[in-house]
Amino acid sequence: MFKKLIGAICISSCLFYGLKAEATDVRVALVQGQKNVALKAEHAFKVLDLGTGTEQNFPKGKYFARIQDGHIYLEKTELGQAIQFISVDDKELPSINGRNYDGLLKIQIDGENLLATNTLELEKLLCRVLPSKTMPIWPDEAIKAQAVAARSYILHQKAQMAGKKYDLKALDEETPYIGLGQRVEKSAISKLIKETEGQFVADYYGRPIYALTTSSSGGKTESAKEALGVDYSYLKSVKDFDEDSPEHKWDFRISPDYVTELLAQHGFIVGKLANVRLSPANEPGGDRTESGRVKYLILGGSLGTAKLSGQHFAELFNLNSNNFDVQTGTPVPEKIEIPIENIYGMEIGRKQIPIKVKEKEPKIWNEYMRSYHVLTGGKDEKLIFRGKGKGKGIGLSAWGARAMASGEEPKSYKEILMHYYPGTHLVK
Repeated sequence: MFKKLIGAICISSCLFYGLKAEATDVRVALVQGQKNVALKAEHAFKVLDLGTGTEQNFPKGKYFARIQDGHIYLEKTELGQAIQFISVDDKELPSINGRNYDGLLKIQIDGENLLATNTLELEKLLCRVLPSKTMPIWPDEAIKAQAVAARSYILHQKAQMAGKKYDLKALDEETPYIGLGQRVEKSAISKLIKETEGQFVADYYGRPIYALTTSSSGGKTESAKEALGVDYSYLKSVKDFDEDSPEHKWDFRISPDYVTELLAQHGFIVGKLANVRLSPANEPGGDRTESGRVKYLILGGSLGTAKLSGQHFAELFNLNSNNFDVQTGTPVPEKIEIPIENIYGMEIGRKQIPIKVKEKEPKIWNEYMRSYHVLTGGKDEKLIFRGKGKGKGIGLSAWGARAMASGEEPKSYKEILMHYYPGTHLVK
């Protein structure tokens, strides 16, 4: 009896989400936590008071929506607590904070602030968010995989936000939404989204998964348990195929003084930077995750120490990812430029000559203390970060999907999705 009940629940869950995936509206929060919302109307428009059901006409122009005495005011016109903008003669709606939208555009009071939302159909939303995550020239199966992952993510977030005033944030890293525009939608990508319409990746119970994605991981994706502290069964660490990514390997160099200054701006007072403690990626310690990403690093200085998570440090210093090694030293230039002169001593051009320097023998103390990186205080000394991948490294890798779809044995979008989200299945 129990098994039959569980089976019935799973079937009904699949049916419910299948119907929702085919035709569902998504409420995107455009403005949150602000007292004012700037509008600009190129054409006359109407405002529907959702509380009273009355409509008012407004001429084209610039407006500010604000809260006063528990009501929304559009300049000096008092309205209710929730309003909707209506087009006149099918003209475009007023822009919000400089961006244009279609669909249902609404502003409502949310606590002490205003909340502006744009409601539009899921498939239309996908056509506007996916082009920022992929390229039309990529293999069709890779783009389809990204489309299904994005749809799965949106449906998951919508289920999580049930009963709330919006489903998704416009600034969501997974689905960045900037509204309408000539450069927003790409017909080739929209066509592939259409070919996967209604499809999403589901977990064991038939629910849309939390389909996180990354640009590239540097050879191995990260598990959600390590990165987020939450163990999603389908967000495990798997092999990535992102060798063609321009960020597969990267270098970043920065002066110790700038590190000290930026840390101080964010409340970490260490004084003059003296050392950085981080185990090497090829000999990981407790400060690294299973995939080699940095859990935390410790920066010591003349006034104290600061312990930062690898992700926080990467975001603070705009590193591509938290998958990196650190070194200290004075970098040797890769090339030198010399002038070319004619027989009269006049410069007629310049030539670059590569510099190759034989690696110095490592310091003896550094061989025994591989996790301890000491700064000498030299004038041109730098902290050198050598890393891999771009993004948090969780879930489907865009560059990995591209490689899987274009290899000697090209994989289908379903195979790509099942690789990056193991233990899931595709709902059509």
